Amino acid sequence: MIQQEKMVFCTLFDSNYLDRGLVLYESMRKHIGSFRLYIFAFDEKAFEILSHMKLKYVVLLSIEEIITEALRQVRQERTRTEFCWTCTPFVIGHVLQTYHEKLCTYIDADTFFFSSPAGAIEEILAHGCSVGLVEHRFERDSMYGSCIFDNGKYCIQFNTFLNDNAGMQVLKEWEEDCLNWCYYRCEDGRLGDQKYTDKWKQSYSCVHESENLGVGAAPWNLHQYRISRNKDREIYMEYRGRKYPLVFYHFEGMKYLDNGSIYLSIWKPEAGGMGRKIRLIYGAYIRRVLSVRMFLARAYHVTFEQMQVDHTLYFEGERSFKQLCKEQGVLDGSRKWFYNRRNNIVFVNKKAVKLR
Repeated sequence: MIQQEKMVFCTLFDSNYLDRGLVLYESMRKHIGSFRLYIFAFDEKAFEILSHMKLKYVVLLSIEEIITEALRQVRQERTRTEFCWTCTPFVIGHVLQTYHEKLCTYIDADTFFFSSPAGAIEEILAHGCSVGLVEHRFERDSMYGSCIFDNGKYCIQFNTFLNDNAGMQVLKEWEEDCLNWCYYRCEDGRLGDQKYTDKWKQSYSCVHESENLGVGAAPWNLHQYRISRNKDREIYMEYRGRKYPLVFYHFEGMKYLDNGSIYLSIWKPEAGGMGRKIRLIYGAYIRRVLSVRMFLARAYHVTFEQMQVDHTLYFEGERSFKQLCKEQGVLDGSRKWFYNRRNNIVFVNKKAVKLR
């Protein structure tokens, strides 16, 4: 398989995620070079803007192109987020079957590439497999079991399927599962589109679990890694003596608050070295998102006020100093409160990003 045939991707998002989707595209242009990205626009506004932009290497599609009668029915029963998750295996299948691509990798719109994913995709092929999965890589502490139970072992963020019998068999099963049940709650061992993947390794011999620590870095596992940069300013992730270039980071859970700040949703902001990791990884991403937002406002009059979240949800209640001290004791509670504010909150304005 030639290099260009491997660099085929798909993603889906609506106008609320237009800023992040475009930043993802920018990172692909910088680090991948030649590729094909199938973007499924989830609403008319996103489709119109992307159509006008005429992005190189992008095949733009409306989500309506994949809607079957069965999908149309569940669309009425599920939230926008749940329906988006429901459609994930269907957009992958549409790319493989309609455009006859040899493989396709689904990527979440809120991911950002720091280097090429070619090695991660080649790893799947080298093992003779047809499906690629990436672990959450939760810390193996006392909470590991509950994290797996609640969220699943694998994350839907960078998922490769080959257009062969084995790959299509797994994909068709996933389509059926998501069509039957895909909700934003834990129920009978299921959660959205995600926990279905936990059974694939046991059921199919064609499924490969990525060994590359450079894929799958995210807020829930960032505290486990040491971070470094080489002379070319490339970022490397190191864990237990294994070192890989950072391929992509999944900026899941970032919330833009109504007081002008951003909540990062880092799971353990008190971990050592977290400040530097945030400056290197989140600093680059947030600056690009803000730049794209200014472009969209200027060129298309698009704003994102509707995405703002009440800041008191992240400063008061269960995250307040009083409540944390009550639950964890004065020492641990005050430490948690301090680092949550220091490392999990970014203050922004139109001209600058303040990373503490």
